[in-house]
Amino acid sequence: MLADFAATVALIRERIGPLEVIVPTIPHLVDPVASATAQWPVPARIVVETKERRAAMRVARAALTKSGTVTLELALAGVPMVAAYKVSALEYLLVGRRIVKRLPSVILTNLLLGENVVPEFLQHECTAEKLAAALTPLLGDTLQRQRQIEAFSRLDAIMEIGARAPAARAADIALDVVRRALPPG
Repeated sequence: MLADFAATVALIRERIGPLEVIVPTIPHLVDPVASATAQWPVPARIVVETKERRAAMRVARAALTKSGTVTLELALAGVPMVAAYKVSALEYLLVGRRIVKRLPSVILTNLLLGENVVPEFLQHECTAEKLAAALTPLLGDTLQRQRQIEAFSRLDAIMEIGARAPAARAADIALDVVRRALPPG
């Protein structure tokens, strides 16, 4: 995903000018991520510690993210985003294509909200041009940005924050969506 994200960053910089890029990662991936981002058109600051990640989310205008639980973290922090994901052609052929066709979204935040508020670009749809086109409006004061922020504000109630563990509630909702999407038996 880092190569696609690098090309997306380059397009956005061309369109809007200077920007700051922060790339969160986990400790055992710091070196490969640093190596991959060293040639990016915009220097990327890599953050690892939870405190740094949360601080980055508090100041982020928007995010380009790989699909996964990070979409929920970003949404709970109120950060508008675009999500992307690719698997190998074989994985997609064997499993992914069937799942993608049956689910309304593969983005956890979208599943929890019950609507596709976060644009998702999967497999061949995951191109720098498409990612940049979806992300650029989120950097300004636009209806797309406002729509996501308003939708994210409903997550505390949906996830019963304070009453249940957020991860448990998110898992319950996601499993329910998957159960309804898959054929019985």
